[in-house]
Amino acid sequence: MKIRSFLILIVFLVGAIRSEAQELELPDYQPTLVLADADTSDSSSFSVSDLGFTQADLQSDLSQKDLNTREDMLKIHQILGVVTAVPMWTEFVLGLTTASNVSNGSTDTTLHTTLGLATAALYFTTASFEMFAPKPKNKKKSGNSGIHETLSWIHFPLMIVVPLLGDMMNDRIANNQPLGNLPAVHGVLATALVLSYTTSLMVITF
Repeated sequence: MKIRSFLILIVFLVGAIRSEAQELELPDYQPTLVLADADTSDSSSFSVSDLGFTQADLQSDLSQKDLNTREDMLKIHQILGVVTAVPMWTEFVLGLTTASNVSNGSTDTTLHTTLGLATAALYFTTASFEMFAPKPKNKKKSGNSGIHETLSWIHFPLMIVVPLLGDMMNDRIANNQPLGNLPAVHGVLATALVLSYTTSLMVITF
């Protein structure tokens, strides 16, 4: 139940903040932008395509300040994305061990649950830096950025569903109730979550 309440709170806060952010209107003037060229050798800066633009979009509806903010937030998003992968994979491996212990009669899932909550919190924090970064209007992402966004539609809902299934399993384990097919479903979805997230991370990082 704690996991369920935690995830509902996270989703509610993300939705509320994103709704407020979408109501903000950007200036109507057309600023002169200073963007790094897509072929720049400076690895510390995002290219135009990394920011969701093409070379034809140099006259944008975003101000230079917004573009700088977007670049900073996407850098944090990228760094936290790599950091999040560590507890996520640890949680996945720990889940396999916990499942084996439970099948042998153990009822202790505390470590797995605690690490799962920490991973979820870090995941949604990471996602928030991309979701709330200033975005150009009516611009569709392409290339690696497009693949990265498409995969997010897979691992984002899974990051909600997988912990909820884990919470249901914890309730049944604590009450000595049969688990049925929950472990198998939980395992398959957890695998899909880890693989889709890792792929999403790799296409935008390497």
